[in-house]
Amino acid sequence: METPNFDTDLPRYFPVHSSLRVNTEFSSVSLLNQIDDQLLMLKRTTDQYLDYVGSNPQLVPKPECTRFLNTQLTSFVQLFGAKFRLQTLQSALKTAHREFVDSRRHEQDLSLANYHVYQDVDKANFADRIVDELHETLEGPNKLSFDEILRADSMYQYLKNAQFVLENPEDPIPEDQENEELAVAGGKISLKDPLSLNYFVEPMISRKCGHVFEREHIMKSLEAHSQINCPVTGCQARVSRADLREDKLMALRVKVHRARDRPRREKSPVVRI
Repeated sequence: METPNFDTDLPRYFPVHSSLRVNTEFSSVSLLNQIDDQLLMLKRTTDQYLDYVGSNPQLVPKPECTRFLNTQLTSFVQLFGAKFRLQTLQSALKTAHREFVDSRRHEQDLSLANYHVYQDVDKANFADRIVDELHETLEGPNKLSFDEILRADSMYQYLKNAQFVLENPEDPIPEDQENEELAVAGGKISLKDPLSLNYFVEPMISRKCGHVFEREHIMKSLEAHSQINCPVTGCQARVSRADLREDKLMALRVKVHRARDRPRREKSPVVRI
């Protein structure tokens, strides 16, 4: 058996030895659970704070309110980013691991007897494959955009726009003012269900068209059919239960508006018969 020249003859690709067990999990589930727990705690804290401030609108102009919401938004973006990076790394590891398992079915362990077989193999080593997969996921033509995923997240939208809604409960969000799907009358957002014409209590927003409905009434309309035409006149969207999600911003709008209007309602003369 010819002894190889270790300066020039060794292959660039080295198959992982069959005696080694590649662990691609690295307790990722535990780490994800920790991040999810922190996100849940942040959500609960924010909900409690906004529920209190929404019922006491005199607190909205105070700088402490803006400071708290900005801190919560910053913390959310950091946690959301950590979760995104961890899941991306986990996905890259699993893809590389699948390829490793598949290649081990027909690859021999590298030895002095067969090293020449691998000299012409143009293939990334296991660790390099993980790096390549990460780069492809984050920078390739089909890359995942963290900013796009973040902007689409309902909790991010809630935190980002809560301050504006607290100050302007009936006004469209500035970046949404040209959205024709919003139920706007005279430049103001409608705070009433288009089906019952009552103020929203449990508003649900359609992902398809952006129209908002009271949960009780839209679910009743969907009892007999899996899909219905959007009840808003002129809207061509088809709506199903899966298209509906809780609209926390609308609920906050109604809470602030009703709280502001409470003194006027309490001072209204009572008509006695």
